[in-house]
Amino acid sequence: MRSLRFTIAKNAIANLIRGGASAVVALVLPHFLTHSLGPDRFAGWALMLQLAAYANYLDFGVQTAVARYLAGALEKGDHQQRDRLFSNAFAILAVAGMIALCGLGIIAWQLPHLFRSVPAGLAGEIGSGVLILGVVAAMNLPLSVYTGVLVGMQRNEFPAIAIATSRLLGAVAVLLVVRWTHSLAWLAFCIGGFNLVAGLVQCVIVKKLLPALRFKFAFLDRATTAELIRYCSTLSVWSFGMLLVSGLDVTIVGMFDFKAVGAYSIAATLIMFFTGLNAAAFSAMLAPVAVLQARQEFDRISRLVIVTTRLNSYFSMGVIVLAFLFGDSLIRAWVGSAYLALTLPVLKILLIAQAVRLVGNGYGVVLVGMGLQRYGLAPALIEGLSNLALSLLAIIVIGPIGVACATLVSAVIAVVVVVFAVLPKIRYLSIDARSFLWQGVGIPLRPYLPVFIILLGRAWLERRVHLSYTERYLPLFLSFIFAGWWIWDGVRRTLQEVRSTATAPKVALDNMGAKSPTV
Repeated sequence: MRSLRFTIAKNAIANLIRGGASAVVALVLPHFLTHSLGPDRFAGWALMLQLAAYANYLDFGVQTAVARYLAGALEKGDHQQRDRLFSNAFAILAVAGMIALCGLGIIAWQLPHLFRSVPAGLAGEIGSGVLILGVVAAMNLPLSVYTGVLVGMQRNEFPAIAIATSRLLGAVAVLLVVRWTHSLAWLAFCIGGFNLVAGLVQCVIVKKLLPALRFKFAFLDRATTAELIRYCSTLSVWSFGMLLVSGLDVTIVGMFDFKAVGAYSIAATLIMFFTGLNAAAFSAMLAPVAVLQARQEFDRISRLVIVTTRLNSYFSMGVIVLAFLFGDSLIRAWVGSAYLALTLPVLKILLIAQAVRLVGNGYGVVLVGMGLQRYGLAPALIEGLSNLALSLLAIIVIGPIGVACATLVSAVIAVVVVVFAVLPKIRYLSIDARSFLWQGVGIPLRPYLPVFIILLGRAWLERRVHLSYTERYLPLFLSFIFAGWWIWDGVRRTLQEVRSTATAPKVALDNMGAKSPTV
């Protein structure tokens, strides 16, 4: 069983490198661009990237499907199924690429009418940048099949290196080019060009590792396409729900208040930083979970859900505490005080919303790995639609910060649906909802409670009386001494449970509130 533990750890590290490079770029670029481009042009840059990112949702989950089914085909040594899967997936994403190009072309053409508050001289540049990134997306979508192939082979290190390197080189190119021109079209070309290189590099790597793998028109058939579409249909709706949750915030702000786009996008960038790291780590579970499902070791999958949820909660709550303590200084040092008034409150609200949403992240990844993602359809749609409706209402009533509040409310709604409506339905992973909340959220929350209470009390007092330096920080310091040891001990114990789950052939779950699965 050591190989499973090694595979999960290796893939998680590789995915963290991949997500970490993108996150570093997302953090470094705003620091320089906010000072180089000015408020309006930086807002245009943020809006351009957000609009172009919509093409990624046209992946339809095909990359994930390739990884899952290819892992099974390679395990069985079925080369014909492997090639048939690859050929049909490539064809589907080639069509998706054309749809992406047409859609982004229409957005670029109609941009002045869609975003009326954008300055007239800037709308053309944003549109040109969106069109350039649309062409890159149209080519990269079919190339993403090679990423799925490498993940299915559990060689996550190759896409991690290729994508991480391309992100870093693209950022370097942007920083060099912005010294001579502030054209958003040229900056889009820098980012898009290196993204395309990453896709081509992965294509070369796959041909080295699987030289017999070929795209063949003879393998294009309705049965395989239908199977992929069935698997991906739920993932597509799931992605659509996530688009409504986090993909439209900056766009909605841009449609109603373009000048607030820059400040809001800075907070959203930090959220994407933490969400990307989280997703990168959890996606390493996909192929191993598929293997465990094939072995019918459902008890180990159930334990993975609970211990990874608990570990995730420790991380999320720690980030919230750091943001409330040092968020002001962080934003001033990062992008300057000009963005502080809106960015900081939005960031705090979005971090809490993210912590709530990520309670169900490990469970959702396991559902995808087991091919049960249809059970995540209702929570994703409910969260997405409620977020869209509440965001549109809130930005009209209370402005851009209302969009962040809508995200928090919709996250709470989604977690309630997951815990009390979805958990009881999965007989393979028969986890008690009450125990899931206690083990995944309650235990990590206990050591943080003193810190949260002191932070809330200090904020309430500061509005009424002046607090001395000692009164502000001594209670926090004492609470950190107490909570820090408790948190460290909890994280250490949770990591031990993760290791035991990856090595033990069978794990009893009675003490965790999980029942033995009935298959």
